[in-house]
Amino acid sequence: MVSAAYIHIPFCSHKCDFCDFAAFAGVDHLTDDYEQVVLREIDDRIDLMIKDGRNFDDVALDSVFFGGGTPGLVSPKVLQSMLEKLSSRVRFAPDCEITIETTPHAITQEKMDAWKEMGINRISCGVESFLDEELKAMGRDHRSHEAYEGLAIACGSGVASVGLDLMYGLPTQTLASFEKSLACATGLTEQYSNLLHLSAYGLHLAENSPLYSRFPKGAAAYPPENLFVEMFELLVESFEGAGFKHYEVSNFAKPGFQSKHNMAYWQNKEYLAFGVSAHRYVGGVRSSNWRSLKRYMRDWMADETSEIVDQTTRMKEAIMLGLRLRSGIDTAAFNKEHGFDIVQRYEKEIEKFADSGYIELVDGRLALTRKGVPVSNSIISEFF
Repeated sequence: MVSAAYIHIPFCSHKCDFCDFAAFAGVDHLTDDYEQVVLREIDDRIDLMIKDGRNFDDVALDSVFFGGGTPGLVSPKVLQSMLEKLSSRVRFAPDCEITIETTPHAITQEKMDAWKEMGINRISCGVESFLDEELKAMGRDHRSHEAYEGLAIACGSGVASVGLDLMYGLPTQTLASFEKSLACATGLTEQYSNLLHLSAYGLHLAENSPLYSRFPKGAAAYPPENLFVEMFELLVESFEGAGFKHYEVSNFAKPGFQSKHNMAYWQNKEYLAFGVSAHRYVGGVRSSNWRSLKRYMRDWMADETSEIVDQTTRMKEAIMLGLRLRSGIDTAAFNKEHGFDIVQRYEKEIEKFADSGYIELVDGRLALTRKGVPVSNSIISEFF
């Protein structure tokens, strides 16, 4: 059953050097036209699904997520029109989590008031680092003082939940500098009672990103591999020490404030998606819109990619996503859904990683240990 909806807002004030998403700077003049296309897509896609036999009467969305790009840059009226259109076609649960992703310097008091008025109750703020030299090296267009100012407005607004993102493995970053950013983040959680979610992602260097040309893989500016693991250990110690629960490889939250939207992905639930490059999963089919902005706006109902997710693929995805969650895989529930005993089927793999201290099977749950999390991709790949 559909439980979430994603709406992509591709506009940015600046294309960050590490970014490989469908995000575009210098095309703000297309905002109004883009808004109208997304409104049409919401209607057209839901009409098509109903025509194909999909029943939305029993659907109540648990989450709506405005991602990008920088949704915080566009006029709140644009977001409001999309929310109103979606809520006219699909019912929202009473406690629906409505998130906007934004850079800190896009946050103003006027926007914050408008976001709250339209029902946005969660802010996800991309800080990445609290050190100006690291922000400059990675090609961000905000500085640390703007991060503090934006978070002060967001947290001071009384919105239900605010989250901030950091990155590690950055060019020019050291263990000491990352520790400073972590200290800044945890210090802010002591200052603001509604700063309830923290994320930290290891840098993924896309080969077609400007950062790759300035700092190629293996460049001396990047922390060495052993420091990458130490950064992760420091991250966990810092955030858990501040009272946050490590609930997914890269995510931490105060109890009860995990991201509902991301949990829908990690639990392999169905979700709607609208906008350029948006990926959806409905009726056993995973599909995506055109990544090209112009092509999407001409042909918003065409799929650039489409894949029927068969039973084998669903099983593999359940393992991959389940092991990313720190709570791991409920083996009884997995066996019931997929029709085989995961512990028996993967006995050799589980024994191998359990003996090495990377995986544990406790009370019917198969989960990565803390030691296994930094090498989770390598471990998960062994199951396939």
